[in-house]
Amino acid sequence: MIVLIRRQSCAAHRIVLVLAILFSAVAAMAGQDEDRWWPVQSLPGALVRTPISPRDSLQMMVQSVAGLAAKAVNTGRGDEMVWVDNANVDMEEWYARLFVMHPEVQKRGTFGPWELVDRYARLDIVKGYILYRLDKTQGDGNNAGNGLDCSVNVATSMAGLLDGVLVDETLETEAQAHGLKLLLDARGKTQQWCFQTYQGQFNRRMLCLQDPRKPHIRDLAIAQRTFTAFGHDASIPAAMKWLEPLSPILGCNGGDEFENTGLSTRYGDIQTATDWCMNLPVLMAGTEKLNRPIAKTFDPATIDWSDQRSAVSFIDSDGDNVQWFEGNFFHGSDSYWHNPNRGKTPFSWSCCFAQLAQLCPEAVEYAMATRTTNDSFVEWGGGYYYPDHFGLDRTNRWELLGRQARRTWKLMKKTGTRIIGFNVIRCDSPEAREAYEVFARQTDGLLAILAFQYSPYEGGAGQTFWVKDSRGIDVPVITARYSIWANSNDRERAGTPARIARAIRETVQKTPLPQRPRYDWVVAHVWSNFKKAPGAGENAEDMPQQDPSAHGGEAGYSPVLWCAERLPSSIRVIRPEELAWRIRMKHNPLQTRQCLPQFR
Repeated sequence: MIVLIRRQSCAAHRIVLVLAILFSAVAAMAGQDEDRWWPVQSLPGALVRTPISPRDSLQMMVQSVAGLAAKAVNTGRGDEMVWVDNANVDMEEWYARLFVMHPEVQKRGTFGPWELVDRYARLDIVKGYILYRLDKTQGDGNNAGNGLDCSVNVATSMAGLLDGVLVDETLETEAQAHGLKLLLDARGKTQQWCFQTYQGQFNRRMLCLQDPRKPHIRDLAIAQRTFTAFGHDASIPAAMKWLEPLSPILGCNGGDEFENTGLSTRYGDIQTATDWCMNLPVLMAGTEKLNRPIAKTFDPATIDWSDQRSAVSFIDSDGDNVQWFEGNFFHGSDSYWHNPNRGKTPFSWSCCFAQLAQLCPEAVEYAMATRTTNDSFVEWGGGYYYPDHFGLDRTNRWELLGRQARRTWKLMKKTGTRIIGFNVIRCDSPEAREAYEVFARQTDGLLAILAFQYSPYEGGAGQTFWVKDSRGIDVPVITARYSIWANSNDRERAGTPARIARAIRETVQKTPLPQRPRYDWVVAHVWSNFKKAPGAGENAEDMPQQDPSAHGGEAGYSPVLWCAERLPSSIRVIRPEELAWRIRMKHNPLQTRQCLPQFR
């Protein structure tokens, strides 16, 4: 009897211990859910490198090996991960900085594609191969129809479940020579079949949409057991409905941007523009534990309140694009961060720092370390979605937006950004107004919301709405009044740098004196190219957008600088932080003075 009691006591103790561990894990996951939306990747003990192959079939295979290695680190079955060397300057910068952030991580050499396969097969991380047929359709993937062979997406979906590498049918003989066994023949199997058959085994916290001709990001999809698809078959809306809200959409689907983003928006999920990303599992490893120094923010004590000239701010578009910031924003073109004139005029770069803090904090650190005093950053949405339609097909849409706002604001405070930009379907709709209020209520120090319409960007005409943060402080929602956009001089407040400079001058001149000074912002479309053309001709800067660099076209920073140089001294160019403080001071001087230390 005594022994039985002791056994029961020990069993009860074990049950209590197991329950305590489970509750702790659930609590940790809940806390983590409030801090990030990308999944957690465990930090490896070491990295190996592999050169990128010119053959897509080998790139696909390497991506799958990298994904299985990352998965093994997550499950404790391995201690090293794979870095794919694509000779990109920015990526090499992140690679070097990664070892500064994590000096404990070792380097274990460089291996070719089949050497990697053999290495991880010996460790029982690779258990065989999944056969597919590589699609070789030519053309722009964004315009691709449903005629693509998506068997590699079926194979990618299954790789994380079966621990198999992706093997194109042209490589099958070689795979067998390396002792690999066939786990699944994905040829002829559809994405819809894959989702209907195995959806219970896929990760419901992420969905991958990827062109079957691109090897990129399959490592992360496999590491996280993510369903992968492309196109417009029935599997994608079904997967969107099945996906847990507030989950990231890895990659990017083909077809119309508005329709694709609208679908994920309505289900309360987050587009990320990551379809060209590389090495995300390595770069995001351990980021949930990083506590990097907060960047120095704009000091409102530097504002000269005696200067009552009208002012304008310039902010570039498309900062929500993760792959751009990871891959070639900094060094890939003289149009952006690498522009030799950067710093000549105040300019704000829209950015995805909230996402990069989870995926590639090295890029955030580099931006902070190399900015000039005239560079500032605006968080662009905290992911790509339309706040006014967010969660429309869920029963708790505003609760979901509030949760996303809390997560985004936590990350904004980590990266020192205090202004967020919103891409809305209509700036002044009741749904947009509600979205502004919901978001602001989750913050405690948000300086402003910059709103621009999906089409046209300048549709809000500079109108300002007012919402309150969690402390009851008024926060301005400032809509874009102008946009620098190629071949758009027929629009009232859009067009070439010269056209926008004239519109700014005329708007200030027509504003009654009691309503001055005037404060507006310009959104500069980063993919619009112009050719510098001194003089009064406003159409001279326009040019064909096909192969613009071959014809002297410039995008990004330079067109903004040309516009700023056309403004008279009576109109200042200022950072958006100063713009927001000045708008707040005009609206509610007493409250604004109470928020500023120099007036206390």
